[in-house]
Amino acid sequence: MSFAIALSDEQWELVADLFDPPGRRGAPAVIPRRQMVDAMLFIGRTGIQWRYLPEPYGAWTAVWAQWRRWRASGVWAAAMTRLAAIVRVLHDREPIPSMVMVDAQTVKGGRYGPTFHEPGGRGGQTIGTKRTLLVEILGLPVAAGACSARPHDVVAARELLRDRRLPRLPRPRPARRTQARRARHQGAASGSIWPLYKVEHTIAQLGRWRRLSRCYEGSEASARAWLEVASVGYLAWRASV
Repeated sequence: MSFAIALSDEQWELVADLFDPPGRRGAPAVIPRRQMVDAMLFIGRTGIQWRYLPEPYGAWTAVWAQWRRWRASGVWAAAMTRLAAIVRVLHDREPIPSMVMVDAQTVKGGRYGPTFHEPGGRGGQTIGTKRTLLVEILGLPVAAGACSARPHDVVAARELLRDRRLPRLPRPRPARRTQARRARHQGAASGSIWPLYKVEHTIAQLGRWRRLSRCYEGSEASARAWLEVASVGYLAWRASV
């Protein structure tokens, strides 16, 4: 099982202070923050609609409202960065990677109504979203981005690398999937090209999350956040194996 849709006690302790910070002001939470995190992981993994959220997770309206707050504050991105650093340390590596790889995926849109989806992809025939993923040498997602399908993969990758919310990376080396295929064809076995198959592997793992089967979101922020949710579920599993 390459994902976590219900965090164990050990997994929750790794990110608890991000989702439920100590000294938080305001009225006491009716639904525990951990329960809300599990609810969002469940929605991301199964792809169900908000209003069909099982009753044990609490009222879907409350979970949805908290989802919007966490999306705006970047909590899922912070959890993604922390878990990636933890997994790297478990593999006797420095918390911050010295090399990263980037790839993009064009996904059909599945939303009716206002949306940011535009034609793009091969031949401009796909009306949907372009997801961009930044992955380090172990195949761990470090950062994620989403935009309409119209921009070229290279343009989307550069926009992600310029994002100020990106974790601090010393001299990152972006590379494209086409370069990886060319390197494998030529028999390259070293340098910054050969491990790029790990980007494709990571994208395939995240593709098992039903919410990502298509893009059902109306905004780039939501599309990016669900990619981060899936990444957190994947990284939480990697941190526990």
